[in-house]
Amino acid sequence: METPAPVRTQGELSLSGADLTELMTAVLAKGKRFRFQARGWSMSPFVKDGDVITVAPLKGREPGTGAIVAFLHPKTGRVAVHRIVRRAPGRYLVRGDNADVADGDLTAERIVGVVTEVLRDGKKVPGLRGGAPALIAWLSRTGGLVRGLGVLRALRGRRGKGAS
Repeated sequence: METPAPVRTQGELSLSGADLTELMTAVLAKGKRFRFQARGWSMSPFVKDGDVITVAPLKGREPGTGAIVAFLHPKTGRVAVHRIVRRAPGRYLVRGDNADVADGDLTAERIVGVVTEVLRDGKKVPGLRGGAPALIAWLSRTGGLVRGLGVLRALRGRRGKGAS
């Protein structure tokens, strides 16, 4: 079966998951940053569907607990973007902030870059630096983040019903 050609819409190039993986890894391997539009809700609310993400090459540095990284998913081999929730020498446990389970234990070779910027509606999303990423990673690792997000959604739903 032939691979579909990339599609250009409104000045943007739409790529399949495999093409995106190939292009991103090639750009990062040359030491350059890569910017693309996030798809999916696994990192919500910190990275939402449609946000623009900038991924930088690691350049020999090891990302810390709480960092959001682009990595080659152990099951699909395609690039995914999730948070490091636990780190051991040369190994990383990654998980989406809005996911019930972790993606698995990764070797350092599977991490292709680290997210350095998230833009939503043209504005920087805060929280990639300082103590927030490590706290979010701990909450995610212990299951508190998904439970807490569920409580917030339920409260918002009640508030919305009472306001009508």
